[in-house]
Amino acid sequence: MGDGRADAMGLEATERTDDNEHHGGAPPPEGPGDILGRLAAIDRRRLPDAKTADDLNRFADEGRTRVLVVLLASAFARLLPGRTSALTATASVLVMAGWPYVLGHAVGGLAEDHPLRGETGELLVVSASVTTVLMLGLGWYAWRWTAVLAEGVSDLLAVSAERRAFLAWLRTRYRLGPQFAAGAGGAVLSSLLVYAMSHQDTGSVAVSTWIYLCCVWTGFIGGGVVYWLYTLAEVPLRLHRCGDLQMAWLDPAHTPAIVQLCRVYARVAIATAVGVLLAEVSTVSVTSDRPGALMEGFYVGFPVLAVVTALYVGVQPYVTLAHLVRRHIDTIVDPLMAQTHRPPGHLLLSHDLPGAFQAYTHFRTLRRLPIKTATILQYVTGIIASLAVFFVQRLFT
Repeated sequence: MGDGRADAMGLEATERTDDNEHHGGAPPPEGPGDILGRLAAIDRRRLPDAKTADDLNRFADEGRTRVLVVLLASAFARLLPGRTSALTATASVLVMAGWPYVLGHAVGGLAEDHPLRGETGELLVVSASVTTVLMLGLGWYAWRWTAVLAEGVSDLLAVSAERRAFLAWLRTRYRLGPQFAAGAGGAVLSSLLVYAMSHQDTGSVAVSTWIYLCCVWTGFIGGGVVYWLYTLAEVPLRLHRCGDLQMAWLDPAHTPAIVQLCRVYARVAIATAVGVLLAEVSTVSVTSDRPGALMEGFYVGFPVLAVVTALYVGVQPYVTLAHLVRRHIDTIVDPLMAQTHRPPGHLLLSHDLPGAFQAYTHFRTLRRLPIKTATILQYVTGIIASLAVFFVQRLFT
């Protein structure tokens, strides 16, 4: 044990000698940036709360059997032997999304009149089935992001007195009743769309029971997806109700949990933007020159609803997270600013005053988010522009 201590002391002395030789016998210089960098690294270390982390991780794990979209997407894969692979997951999504289409064709082969009735009906059902594949596949894949969210949120709530209330709200989102209600709302909207398409003045589609079935299934899945999109977007709002969130003191915007949340919401925003574009393109493709009153209402309302959802899901979380960071910065700066508006004379003579001004400057110039505001503005501009182009295109056609 004595030899080990001697070796360690010798190694430490060698390192000090090398440093002194490198800097001409003087200790290595330390700039303000280096000190802030080291302090920031220490400041971002987490103080986890094991109980909250376990509850949130359990929520993410239980979602595979309690989130309706994930449950439906993986239903066929769970019937297959062995572990779920990429191949079995793809097969499960295709089966669960396309069974109405396959069933319609099977029945059509036995019936005198094909149940899908013509090329227009076939195209409608194919597009509905492809949309369902995308929603089930992305929904199942995206649920893996909840593990990242669980880690970040548990860090923020580690010392908050309201963390139990947050967890209680989160558990209510698991209830099958609201999920089925959202799915039923989507199914009703889809059936109304099919009905409106079949009652246009021109370009009407001859629909059948199977066309209704395929579109209602797509609407049901879509309602479940929108339900969880709005749940995900509500998480920052619920965090805003919680006090004593654990953030970095020197740079709250770069708290690891805030950075993780921003990355997740960036992926959600991109997926939602793609959904908006698909909704607008689909609406144009199924609308005739004279759509009729019901179809006209759908033509105006559905793209607007999609854009509102995109803005709420893709922009509101960033705005709320920025408010969280701003609130945390205020809790740091306000006590410093509460002393006086004009420093007393003896303070002005202090040699430490420049350091105090540097501290004020540091906190006043902190960013509110780890991403640039221009990125959010570009997203908003793109969503609004797509809606404007949608209506202009319809106006000229």
